[in-house]
Amino acid sequence: MEVMEAVMEELKARSVYLYETYAPYYVCSFMTHAFNQMNQRREIYWDSKRVPNMRLHILFVAPAGFMKSFYMGTMGGERFSIFRNCGTPIGFEQSMTEAAFVGTIRDIDGIGHPTLGAAADYKDGMLLIDEFSALTNAMKVQYNSQMDAQLLAALDHGHVVKRLGTGRIEYTTNMTLWAGVQPAKYDLSSGLGRRMCFLLFLPTKLDNVALMRTMHKTRNIRPDVREMDNLWGLIKNSVSNMECIETIDFGDSVLKLYEELNLFSYESSYFDRLLLGWHLATYGAEPHMMIEAQDKELLQLVNREKKWRDEIAAGVDHAQMMKIIKACGSSIDGKLQISKPDLIQECTMVGWNARQVADVLTELTRFGMIENHGARVVVLE
Repeated sequence: MEVMEAVMEELKARSVYLYETYAPYYVCSFMTHAFNQMNQRREIYWDSKRVPNMRLHILFVAPAGFMKSFYMGTMGGERFSIFRNCGTPIGFEQSMTEAAFVGTIRDIDGIGHPTLGAAADYKDGMLLIDEFSALTNAMKVQYNSQMDAQLLAALDHGHVVKRLGTGRIEYTTNMTLWAGVQPAKYDLSSGLGRRMCFLLFLPTKLDNVALMRTMHKTRNIRPDVREMDNLWGLIKNSVSNMECIETIDFGDSVLKLYEELNLFSYESSYFDRLLLGWHLATYGAEPHMMIEAQDKELLQLVNREKKWRDEIAAGVDHAQMMKIIKACGSSIDGKLQISKPDLIQECTMVGWNARQVADVLTELTRFGMIENHGARVVVLE
């Protein structure tokens, strides 16, 4: 049994909600993290005569209270999490600023004293951040002009050089980031968009009901220590087996898929990492690995990620509103519609008040997606 199948079975036993949708990305991220550690040391895989950094960072975008922290805890942040005891250091933080992430220099009596950040502390491991405030605040700006360049460097090639008036910080990190963030407007062509694998959960009332039922069902489910030891051992062996890899090639089916998806050139590198992580987790390491884009499950994974990125780029609030209307509205005279009082009530689930609902409806009306008829909202097909 390979890592992906074993992890999916464990999550099924835990009755994790939507595990088949979201968990594979975390598994792929962990496997690419392990591969990157090996490749930086052995220099097996090259790209244009340089050793690329193959980390796959994850940013889970969802309203408050809808599984961001749960997935990070389940996959890596808790005692019996999937990847907790697999030989890779894992740190969990509730919130963090850019200075805490990268580092800063304190001036004490005119002498600079550098304090390295979490990216240095976990330079060989995984860093899980429940609410990454620096990312959240920066990503609310469409063109991301407030994002600190050193933060992006740490997430990309890992070479951090930060100079302040009181001194200089310099180090290399191969840390992989898993973070959660509430919906905002993102520019995916910006630095952060090119470095992150975005997961998107836009819940409806049905999701809320299903999630509550799942939470009720999972009361008093205790971990099986022996089963977890077996799973951790399997993952460790899979990581160790990566030492056998001598070459990695990407087949023509990969390029064909990217062209069919109309990917931008800057998106292809992290989709490469997603494909590599999938193959390592699904088939295991081999001396000569050929990465193809043909498996049905892999194609679903890639297409889902592309769909999420498109929704995020178009506006998460727009996608969330349309999903709520379609889930809670009713067909009248062949048109899907919902009353504004009912819509406002439904939107409280994702933390929107009446004014925020009105603002989003105004934008959707301007874009020709809905008609705003006094007390009712009508969807235009």
